[in-house]
Amino acid sequence: MSKVAVIGAGIIGVCIAHFLGKNGHHVTLYDQNEPGTQTSLGNAGLFANHECVTANSPHLWKNLPSMLLNKNGPLVIDWFYVFTHLPWAIRFLRNCTSARAEHIAKSLSAFSCQAGLAYEEIFDDVDVLNNIVHKEPIFLYESKKLFEQNQYAFNLRKKYDVQFVVINKEEIAKIEPSLEPIYYNGVVLKGESFTNSPLEITQKIFNNFIKNDGHFIKIKIKSIVQKDNSLFLKYEEKEQQFDKIVVAAGAWSNMLARTIGDNFPLDTERGYHIVFENNNNLLTHPVGWAKTGFYMTPMKDGIRVAGTVEIAGLKKPMNKNMLSMIEKTARRILPQLGKVKSEWMGFRPTLPDSLPVIGESKKCKNVYYAFGHQHLGLSLAAITGKVIQSLVENRTSNINIDALNPYRF
Repeated sequence: MSKVAVIGAGIIGVCIAHFLGKNGHHVTLYDQNEPGTQTSLGNAGLFANHECVTANSPHLWKNLPSMLLNKNGPLVIDWFYVFTHLPWAIRFLRNCTSARAEHIAKSLSAFSCQAGLAYEEIFDDVDVLNNIVHKEPIFLYESKKLFEQNQYAFNLRKKYDVQFVVINKEEIAKIEPSLEPIYYNGVVLKGESFTNSPLEITQKIFNNFIKNDGHFIKIKIKSIVQKDNSLFLKYEEKEQQFDKIVVAAGAWSNMLARTIGDNFPLDTERGYHIVFENNNNLLTHPVGWAKTGFYMTPMKDGIRVAGTVEIAGLKKPMNKNMLSMIEKTARRILPQLGKVKSEWMGFRPTLPDSLPVIGESKKCKNVYYAFGHQHLGLSLAAITGKVIQSLVENRTSNINIDALNPYRF
């Protein structure tokens, strides 16, 4: 079997390492941080295994002016950053047509339809019984107008067999009586579940990988080097040879891709969360709020309010205005929320069409890419691991990833 390096110990890298290690490959996982402690740490915990709707909507054009001026909305843009990254912004907007939104939804649906089955394979080996909660998310709309504005997304979901039901105000109140009744109606995403600790999920899969002879080195990889048809990872002043290398470093992946001559239009959607002290089962389901684009999820350490999008790159510090907006809105919806325990910001890796990059490098044989999963990293991690395993082993997969080709741009 091959000697394989996986760069990136978030949920995607850890799932890749799991499948490769289980199949007999000699796998070393690299990250400059502890496994699962970066972007994978801060999500809302949802396994959105059938989600196919992204931010690339044809209705974005109509709503863009008001969205850009609304500092309390689901999208906040640093204009200086955008002007210095116009090519990415233009590519993103080109993907906001009906035809492109249809293509993206179809592609995501085809890829995500087996996401749950892939996780079942992992969970056969890893005990996560105490971390998976089979309660379906509820997404709330503050007004009839806002609900009707989302009909396009509902129609796309119906077309690709995403199961959901619309529930009224009275039904919502019965399910989650602690919510302030300031909503118009809601949507229940059928068959979905969530984790009460994204960190523990990643760490348990990682610990199982280590227990089964996997290796982890906590260090920053500087570059990938090809010499005389051999592959090396360069870090500090050392070089380590491998047969195969997988780049799954999230928002930092393109920095490594550039070292072998590749260059992908990868940017970031900065996401935020606040954890509030847990108040006696205040919520039992993840509850989303459409107006601000976040979910309130009951987790082990409290109620996590996670989401929103800020386009501002990797270097700008945390935006306290985003956190203030999240807290203010969350307390309006759920007045009994306790004290703030922690605040967080992370970097969702995103391509202009909101589809991940999965495939082999054309610049350097035996280097594989797996990044750009935007808001769906947790949901798509296991199926990504299965696909990368097939690519590394040069086996045909029953999952069509043509639309995820790294060179589609």
